[in-house]
Parts: sequence; structure tokens; C-alpha cells
Amino acid sequence: MAHRIELETERLILRPMLPDDVEPLITFMQDPRVAAFLSDTGKPRDRATEWRAAASILGHWQIRGFGFFTVLDKQTGDWLGRVGPWQPEGWPGLEVGWSIAPDHWGKGYAVEAALATMRWTFERFADLPRLISVIEPTNANSQAVAKKVGEVKTEEVFHWRVYSLDIWAVERQTWFEKFGDR
Repeated sequence: MAHRIELETERLILRPMLPDDVEPLITFMQDPRVAAFLSDTGKPRDRATEWRAAASILGHWQIRGFGFFTVLDKQTGDWLGRVGPWQPEGWPGLEVGWSIAPDHWGKGYAVEAALATMRWTFERFADLPRLISVIEPTNANSQAVAKKVGEVKTEEVFHWRVYSLDIWAVERQTWFEKFGDR
């Protein structure tokens, strides 16, 4: 069962999203700084739309057996964001995405959580040749995280709704050469 999965890093606990995470996720997604890069409109969406999006994340775990992990501060239990593998229908590949609440930006949580979920994903899918991240071209913070977790910008572009998004990627062997087998 998905809810029994738990990853632990030095400062974080990562676990599949639970119904209790819906409220903090809705609040998070309604922040204009977050919505600028994660919303399909580039702006905060209404509560009902964000509720349906949260249901999609919960359902992704049920359908695919993987999905975004809820990121919690190990010491305080505070909800920090969502990070992890994501591949809804029509997506250009298995993505590891990251989004941390703005009050916690600049603390290295996205990198720490992304590395843990990338390892988990590569280990879970032994034949997976690479992981991607789909990044809005002006999202410098996300690009910086991508570089720190070993990804490079490819020439590939993913056209999603009205957006043209850059695909960053790392090959399995390259990732393990950089971050080790354990």
C-alpha cells in the first residue's frame, strides 16, 4: 500500500500524500509565487479547482503506484511541499518534480527531497533509463535545483496547454555515478 512508503533524509520525512494533506496543498497552490509556475493559468485558481488537482495527486498513487511525496520537516512535522515522481497521461516521461512552500525556499529542501525521490524511483524501476523534470523556462529556482540533482537542459520542449516547457533530464548511469549506489 502506498501509505506505508516512507523516505527519510537528514531533515525530512517523505511519504505519499494523504487526505490530511489536501488543505495545506490547496493553500500552497493558491500562493501567487507558487501558482506562477505550477498552475495551468500561471495564477492562483479557485479552491474547487485546487481540490480536484489534489484529488488527482492522491489518485495518481492509486493508479500508478507512485506519485508526489508530501515533504514534512522531520523535527516539527510541518508540511513543506510536494516532491517526487509524476507521470500523468500524456506526460513526456517519468518526471521528478519539486515544489516547496515559499516560506521554506532557499533551505535546500527541494534538492534534499528530490535526490531521495530520484533514488527511490530509479531503484523501483530498474529498467528506467532516465528521469526528467518539466520546467517553465523562466523558473530560475527550479532550474538551479535541476542542476544540483544532476539534470541538464535538453533540446526537448513539452507543449502543455498554452505553455512551452523545457525538459531537463538525467540518465540513470550518470545519476548513480554522481550520487553513488548508496
